[in-house]
Amino acid sequence: MNDTELRPTVTEIIEGPVASVDRVYAFDRLRDVCRAAPRAVRRVRTRLTAPPESTPGWQAAAEGTLLLDGDLIVCAGVTATTMREAIDLLMVRLAYRLRRLGETKRDQPIGSLPVSAV
Repeated sequence: MNDTELRPTVTEIIEGPVASVDRVYAFDRLRDVCRAAPRAVRRVRTRLTAPPESTPGWQAAAEGTLLLDGDLIVCAGVTATTMREAIDLLMVRLAYRLRRLGETKRDQPIGSLPVSAV
């Protein structure tokens, strides 16, 4: 495998006034999450949304979707008061779901039935 085969295809969707520093931050954090995934990540899509005018309750939203080997999709979404907080919360949720996926895979019997069903 060459180096380009190890990198996922990344799509970033920006809606509203999202600072470029936040976009770069999201990109870097997403790369870190992908490196820690228990399976190879093939595609990544992230959406950063900021309303044109501040809204009480939320000023930023972040969504992420990862397509892993085996056609498994892991996704999460959050709203927060700042874009940096939304990005951090999104990465925590994605990392948690990926970590659970890794734990589940180790605990599954060969037939892929949940352990409690055996």
